[in-house]
Amino acid sequence: MVAVGGTFLTIGIIKSVFFSGGPPFLQYLNPIGLMTVIGATVGGLVGPLVGKAMQNIRS
Repeated sequence: MVAVGGTFLTIGIIKSVFFSGGPPFLQYLNPIGLMTVIGATVGGLVGPLVGKAMQNIRS
């Protein structure tokens, strides 16, 4: 969950810096937060499924 949320956070920051033309990306905090919440939710839901699938493959 943390890894996927962090990935989405990083993508959000990079995209906002790219679109704003520089580091002052405070006006884009809402989309960055939204991307982070979506990433953490996806990671939290899919992570256990992937872990269980990997465990089943190893067994």
